[in-house]
Amino acid sequence: MGSRRAYLTHMLVFAATDAVAVCCGLLFAYFLRFHAEIVPVVKGYSPAAYARILPLAIVVWLFWINQLGGYDFRARAFNLQILKKLAKADLLAVMTLVTLHFFERTLEYSRLMYVLAMVTCFVSLSAARLALDRVLAHLRRRGVIRATRVAIVGTNALALELAQRIAQHAYLGFQVVGLIRGSETASDAPSGEAHLASPQGETGAFQLPILGNFQQTRELIRRHAIEEIIVAEPSLDPQEVLEFILECEKELVTIRVVPNLLEAMLVEMSVEQIDGIPLFGLRETPLQGWNVVFKRAFDIVVSAVVLVLASPLMLLIALAVKLSSPGPVFYRQTRVGLDGQRFKIVKFRSMYQDAEEATGPVWATENDPRVTPVGRVLRRWNLDELPQFWNVLKGEMSLVGPRPERPHFVKQFRERVPRYMARHRVKCGMTGWAQIHGLRGNTSIDERLRYDLYYIENWSFWLDLKILFFTLFARKNAY
Repeated sequence: MGSRRAYLTHMLVFAATDAVAVCCGLLFAYFLRFHAEIVPVVKGYSPAAYARILPLAIVVWLFWINQLGGYDFRARAFNLQILKKLAKADLLAVMTLVTLHFFERTLEYSRLMYVLAMVTCFVSLSAARLALDRVLAHLRRRGVIRATRVAIVGTNALALELAQRIAQHAYLGFQVVGLIRGSETASDAPSGEAHLASPQGETGAFQLPILGNFQQTRELIRRHAIEEIIVAEPSLDPQEVLEFILECEKELVTIRVVPNLLEAMLVEMSVEQIDGIPLFGLRETPLQGWNVVFKRAFDIVVSAVVLVLASPLMLLIALAVKLSSPGPVFYRQTRVGLDGQRFKIVKFRSMYQDAEEATGPVWATENDPRVTPVGRVLRRWNLDELPQFWNVLKGEMSLVGPRPERPHFVKQFRERVPRYMARHRVKCGMTGWAQIHGLRGNTSIDERLRYDLYYIENWSFWLDLKILFFTLFARKNAY
């Protein structure tokens, strides 16, 4: 959870800095073109027209910076690679705006203005990134920005080198809390502590503790609040690694691997580097970065509109629920959502009050005697779910995603069903890929998980729209 929040904060801070820099660069280019008298000013230019295109120009610049990797989480704010990306983004942004203006012939824009903007925006972006790099480095050194807690599997030379490089590069946002022995035979370091050379080049050395063994990983994750694990032990058996990954997923820990173990991973991976050492992220979802922002914006707009438009219908449903049986109108229940966080889901009450007092937590079944007559109609048409738009608006849920379960069931499934906790790497939803295929309620959890994982690993905005559309017609197992 910490890594995801850090990633979004990182991205938004960088994007806001770039937006201000581009705005300043464009305004300065405008000043040079029309007020500094570098060349004669043509009569009839419209300041209002340039003001109108300013927001579009900023969006275009940010789009190309993002497309070229300018917001990579573990990258520095300023270095030679970033300068190259900013230069390319400058060129592509100007080309995009020129193309757009070619088709919009209502106003003639200054070509010199575009040339000046390339220069001024590059300078302003570079200066802003340099300043941001210095500020972030200072904040990380002082511990103001919390680092992601990382453990490295392995006590060999590769693991020690990786730990040292992480320590040398605070901008990565990692804190190595210790090493985990891959196996007794693989351990090159003595019991107790592994000693690394000081990254500052001092004569002393800092000590990196060995936390425990490979088989103790889940216990170590909880004890040391580990958020990410990097596997840097080539001698591990591939089957052991796969079992290890499944165990870590139960604790919602991000796994990265030095690519000696590629043969063990039969899934798509994302590639990152730590000072030249490549790392492969396992089972990544497209729902990261700007995609999270766009999805959240869509959730807010749609949920707010639906709550307003459906308020008369919801009032009628509330009256029907209240008059049909004793008890409250709304039913609140604890569910497990993103990163295993608990929240209260809100529904129109569709069962008799205290329906589970005798049975405990159980799924609803067809012709369930606990369901009221009004509740049966509500469930058939999914109208009991309408109050969950409030959960969506609050950010506890999304319109589309894996359906949240109760803690009672999550506790069972995380131990019994491999990869079950991977569902909690994205925000839970009002509807999902599994639900439109009739997998809801008392149906196969393994089959439902397969559909949920497909959604997570193949997410797109168009897939969300498709699921929302087919939800309107999904009636199978709606009881």
